[in-house]
Amino acid sequence: VSELGLTTLLVRDLAPAPGQRRAYYRLALKLQTGAAVVTWGGLIVLAVLLPVSTATRDALWLAGASLPFYAVTSASQTLFKASERMELVMGVEAVINTLIMTASIGVLLTGGGVTFLIGVLVATQAISALLCLWLVRRQRLLAPPQADTPIDLRRLWQELRPFYWLSLADVLLHRLDIILLNIVTTDLVTGIYSIAYSVVRVGVKLIQSFWQALYPTLSRLHRQARQQYTTLSRVSLRYGLMAVLPAAGIGTGVAAAALTLLYGPEALASVRTFQILLWLTPLFLAEMYGVIQLMVVHATRASLMVTWVHIGAVLLLLPVLTLFYQAEGAAVAMVAAGALGVVTARWLARQVGIPFAVRGLSVLLGTTLLVTALALWLPLAWPLRAAVAGLVYA
Repeated sequence: VSELGLTTLLVRDLAPAPGQRRAYYRLALKLQTGAAVVTWGGLIVLAVLLPVSTATRDALWLAGASLPFYAVTSASQTLFKASERMELVMGVEAVINTLIMTASIGVLLTGGGVTFLIGVLVATQAISALLCLWLVRRQRLLAPPQADTPIDLRRLWQELRPFYWLSLADVLLHRLDIILLNIVTTDLVTGIYSIAYSVVRVGVKLIQSFWQALYPTLSRLHRQARQQYTTLSRVSLRYGLMAVLPAAGIGTGVAAAALTLLYGPEALASVRTFQILLWLTPLFLAEMYGVIQLMVVHATRASLMVTWVHIGAVLLLLPVLTLFYQAEGAAVAMVAAGALGVVTARWLARQVGIPFAVRGLSVLLGTTLLVTALALWLPLAWPLRAAVAGLVYA
């Protein structure tokens, strides 16, 4: 909420315009820090009004203190991304997550409670903010020439609104399935689905990271080198599918062994659900391609429409299919919603000239079917089935 959708908007607009980074970075610091303070105030009000324990109230008060520090980190990482310096984002995340893990283990070993753990979160967010500010200065990301042109806040807000709703819709999209399952079915069915989706979610996050890493480069090339933009667009979609499709196929074949290895024999009830959900990943890759590209070409409302169509499909399909087919029905609903998202993204992308064709797609799909069959039915131990299927695909 406190990011206001600024990150996505500014990465797109600043990647091809480095001379405007200083003005917009300062604005982002002010707006996001202000929003963080307001959000913190909202948490304090909730803590006072809601009938919660003293410990929970104190936790809400203290947790909110991390938000202004996070605002500084977020604004700085926006600058890193717009500068196409993703290694800085990764470096900060690695350092801070290591600190959180180390300090949290220390707190638990010394008998510290929830309050101390939240204190660790606040302290590490403060360190993250300081580290980001140091990197901005050290890497000379605001080096001259920098334009001090006035910013039209009314125009910025008009551009920002669809990005803000898109960020909220994205959060809802990745939690809606579990929310609906908790409403329409039993804890057992929700648990079966959750085990399967917890593994698939890793792939979904990797796909999001892939497109987010390419987003500033695509934004810059779309403005400055259209032919290179088209080439990168086609290559990234094609090679992305070349990686994700066989992973889904091989995963389908070794699903039982993989879940047993990760969660034990009790996870076998989730195998069929997992096999279905795996095919959400290539669909999500293609849908995210459309969403990102629509933002790149300044068709943000169309990008938002893709996400709302996906959410609407989940709302309509998941409760019905879950009632009839339990966890497997929920998985089918998610895959069907993903397919509808791809169709919508492709249709909207074609309206504005975004390349969406994949060279050799029929061959790629045929090879994926072969790999899936080998991973499922070869009379070998599962590691050998996976290895043979991978070699055949390669």
